[in-house]
Amino acid sequence: MKKAAILLGIIFVGSSGLSAQSKKHLAPSAIKPEVYNPEIKKSVHRHQQRNANIESASTTFWSEDFANGIPAGWTQNGNIATSTWEYRGPSTTPNRNTGSRGAFAAGTGTIQSATANNGFVIFDSDYLDNGGVAANAGSGPSPTPHIGRLMTDTIDLSTQAAVELTFTSYARQFFTNYYVAFSKDGGATWNDTIELFDEVEVNAGTDEDLELSFNVSGFIGGESEAMMQFVFAGNKPGNINGTGYYFWQLDDIELRSLPENELRFTDLNGAPAQDVIFNGDPAHGKYGTLNDDQNVSLSFDCNVYNYGSATQNNVTLEVEIFDGNGGLLTTLSSSAGGPLQMLDSLDYTVLNTPNWTAPGPDTYQVVYKVTSDSLPSSTTPTTDTVQFRVSENTYALDWGLIDNYFDTESATGDMIAAGTRYSLENEDSDSSGSGLVFIDGVDIFLSLRTDSTADLEISLYDTAGFEFNAGFPGGANPIESRVFNLNAGLLGRLSRFSFTDTDSIYDNGTWTEVEVPTAIPTGTYFVVVSFFPNAADGIVRIANNASFNQPGEASIFQTGNGDWFGGFLNSTTFEAPIIRLVVGDAPQFDVSLQETDQNRFSVYPNPTNGEGSILFELGGAYQLRVVDVTGQVHMNESLKVNQNERHDFNLDHLKSGVYLMHIEGEGLNKTIKLRIQ
Repeated sequence: MKKAAILLGIIFVGSSGLSAQSKKHLAPSAIKPEVYNPEIKKSVHRHQQRNANIESASTTFWSEDFANGIPAGWTQNGNIATSTWEYRGPSTTPNRNTGSRGAFAAGTGTIQSATANNGFVIFDSDYLDNGGVAANAGSGPSPTPHIGRLMTDTIDLSTQAAVELTFTSYARQFFTNYYVAFSKDGGATWNDTIELFDEVEVNAGTDEDLELSFNVSGFIGGESEAMMQFVFAGNKPGNINGTGYYFWQLDDIELRSLPENELRFTDLNGAPAQDVIFNGDPAHGKYGTLNDDQNVSLSFDCNVYNYGSATQNNVTLEVEIFDGNGGLLTTLSSSAGGPLQMLDSLDYTVLNTPNWTAPGPDTYQVVYKVTSDSLPSSTTPTTDTVQFRVSENTYALDWGLIDNYFDTESATGDMIAAGTRYSLENEDSDSSGSGLVFIDGVDIFLSLRTDSTADLEISLYDTAGFEFNAGFPGGANPIESRVFNLNAGLLGRLSRFSFTDTDSIYDNGTWTEVEVPTAIPTGTYFVVVSFFPNAADGIVRIANNASFNQPGEASIFQTGNGDWFGGFLNSTTFEAPIIRLVVGDAPQFDVSLQETDQNRFSVYPNPTNGEGSILFELGGAYQLRVVDVTGQVHMNESLKVNQNERHDFNLDHLKSGVYLMHIEGEGLNKTIKLRIQ
């Protein structure tokens, strides 16, 4: 067990471990502050964690609800004198009904705390930088990068060894770090810090009524000169278009007694709070939707720390998996660890489950539960729920949620292409022996702000030889590439870009048009979308999901100088672009023979090892063609035969699979299936 170096509250990060993440090539961001847009009203939490704060017998021994403004004993110490927090109250100007006055945050509203009516405090970074006018960026009362520090007066906790900090918060962030810092000596030194909101995406925000709670016993418990400091650090590095912006609203701060028994998920030493490992390989993409033909095993793990005051014994991860009807399929259990004293932690090397493979297409609910002798499965508050799917046709890196959008202006040098990686190592299950998979198209979620006149080129590339920076090997061509013209009807939703072609099949005297999917050999491929805006200042803007930090080459993008990257520094803005592969089925044609045709010719043996014969009832001239299901011609010959003559053929050079043999002549025009074993 290890002490948790930084305690995390109810908000947390779900992502992959460092071993996979370190393989990424990360780019500086070139993201700009944006006017509030209802496309993303707030951040979508990566998981649906049950509120871990147990409302049991708890004594509050210090509180501040800002009913009378910022208390007289509190102080501020921004990096410049004008970098200050403000009070919004019933009689102030602006009053409690006004949140940010900044040019970009207008419309985001105010904190919805229990006592918001009597006032709250805000650090209005957006307004401090631009004075409420977008064109005046950097000309406001306190231009970014700026730091706002709001410090309490001293608090006597000498009789309180076990201490919980709670408060209500509302924040919208651009490039900002949010901290609560702690002092044991009346502010002479600040040795302990909690970082907040690192899971909130750039240009997104938290809930308006987010309640946070932390065990701060190790920071200020038992101290007679305790102090706290709330820090808006608008100087976060990693973006060439500036830092800071937007706001942090704060209310209803309390220090109170701890619950006795409580465990919490936590990021630890670079490993995420919860994780899922696909196919036993941390470098495997974490797919929110697996294609049925590419279904692989899953295992689950987590890190926890003891938030409560009592020691926890036999700490175990239990993962319950439910099917789409809510039926419990299985419960996976890890080894048990402990004893775990207050603030001690237990990591994924102990709390990991056996492998499990989904039985088939369905929507599955996965519930992480951390239990102990004092916290059985039925009552533990430490739970987290995620959903994933196994689909007959869809294959998606994203987990069905939109956390943010990225676009052509999101990277240094501009982003010109983005892609996702898909493993298609197993052939189509309905065409055994073909060595092929079939692609119906690509689904992309495009923002309403995308240039509706833009063009997209969607290409399938083999991953062999791909390297960050260099990209694809010299001379590498896509397996398939198509260009699509956008229109307004394709924006603001998930849109299908087809990879099928129209073909005609002659069947029992009738030509029928059918949609034939693109066939490609089994392998691992990138689906790469290249962006070509046409409108002046037009952009292409795609939704992103940040449920898990994706490993290595799971998602990639290219900048205008030709370099390829796997994400951005200090950001999860680009993790799982909603660029989904639509996997089709092998073409199915009804090519059965009519009785009259059976009397005119026969093909045998069928199935064949490649060698066979055709017996013609009527003599004459015929054209014989053999094609595979992709339309590639493997035989095309003219022949003349006598009545009841046998014509031999040899196709043993072809791979096993289903082929179409077309025979035309002497009033006959027929296609049959020929299976080569």
